[in-house]
Amino acid sequence: PPDGNSREGIDHTIALRPSEVVNELNRHIVGQPSAKRAVAIAMRNRWRRRQLSPDLLKEVTPRNVLMIGPTGCGKTEVARRMAKLSDAPFLKVEATKFTEVGYHGRDVDQIIRDLMDVSMALTKKRQMEKLRGEAKGLVEERILDLLIGPDATGTKGQRDSFRGMLQEGLLENQELEVDVPNDLGQKGDGEGAALVFGGDSNSMNMAAMSDLMKKIGGMGGKRGIVSERKKMAISEAREVILEIELEKLLEKVDLKKEAIAAAQESGIVFIDEIDKICSSRDYNSKSADASAEGVQRDLLPLVEGTTIQTKYGNVDTDYMLFIGSGAFHAVKPSDMLPELQGRLPIRVELNGLTEED
Repeated sequence: PPDGNSREGIDHTIALRPSEVVNELNRHIVGQPSAKRAVAIAMRNRWRRRQLSPDLLKEVTPRNVLMIGPTGCGKTEVARRMAKLSDAPFLKVEATKFTEVGYHGRDVDQIIRDLMDVSMALTKKRQMEKLRGEAKGLVEERILDLLIGPDATGTKGQRDSFRGMLQEGLLENQELEVDVPNDLGQKGDGEGAALVFGGDSNSMNMAAMSDLMKKIGGMGGKRGIVSERKKMAISEAREVILEIELEKLLEKVDLKKEAIAAAQESGIVFIDEIDKICSSRDYNSKSADASAEGVQRDLLPLVEGTTIQTKYGNVDTDYMLFIGSGAFHAVKPSDMLPELQGRLPIRVELNGLTEED
């Protein structure tokens, strides 16, 4: 099969074979061969799906996993180690943190918005690594421009002599004045508006508010980025200029599109404590708990596949892998909503650790 990096923007998951994943998990987790195997196969299937032709790609959906086992047997640790192995956007959430739609609290759509933040950070990091070489070449030219003026002003000989001194490290303590943008490293993602108005920077309203703030800010006479002039030695300025150049190069890349593609095609969501949102069928009365049965109902479309609005754009959850995990002490897996059980078809029993373990 073609190598794992054949399709840009999506294929960044390390193409490890299931046996290699199990060996890696064995280094950190005691026992539980069946859970490790199920997780390794689920990860490998994501990679295999992406090797298919585009018309077949749409037909293959991931098979979600439900892990059942007592406290302390390594369910959460399996997920944590998996995230380190995989270069895919990975998010671990506690099911108990969410409430039914209409109650005060976080609704389950927030899971996908958080996953998109993870995906965006991963994509940005990956692109920065790719562009770092190009940016390093530009840094030297920028430093020379600051020392002797732009290309046109200085003679070529003068520029070359300064370049030689710069490369030999003779000018490291020379001071420069650098214009540093105030929002360096943030690349306007709506955080500012959330801090000013209070609230969640992920919500659609906040994203709209942040865009409005940017437009209002740009309407003043002085358009463009607000920057501050700082005096620093060349040794310090090198890193700052590298950041500025990287930000300029990143503007040419469509980060949002790539991040959405990565989240949709290779995103993994691990939902811990899924048994805490079940109520036992023995009770005839309906539970009034806002984070119980209603959360399961809200999870149904998410796990089945739906479109969620985020500040980066609409995200489909059809091909995301969901892994549920719970101790199921007080309730049984059969107490979950039948539809939710059906959407977690691969069931793995983890055993409590024994003395030999």
